Amino acid sequence: MTTLVSAFDNTLEVQYRECVGLVTVDIGRQAQLFLTPADAAVVAEKLLAALDVYASTLRAVA
Repeated sequence: MTTLVSAFDNTLEVQYRECVGLVTVDIGRQAQLFLTPADAAVVAEKLLAALDVYASTLRAVA
């Protein structure tokens, strides 16, 4: 499974590589993360929590 996300002319590509059992995240041309599925789930959870804080801050300011 591959997921591509583009923002600000940067492409973020996320893949589950079944052959090695890892989730890979390509960030731009020169950075790549290798995560176990459990670690990827923790990162996703923390990203969502950070976005919730950001959204709360925007609501408080508005």
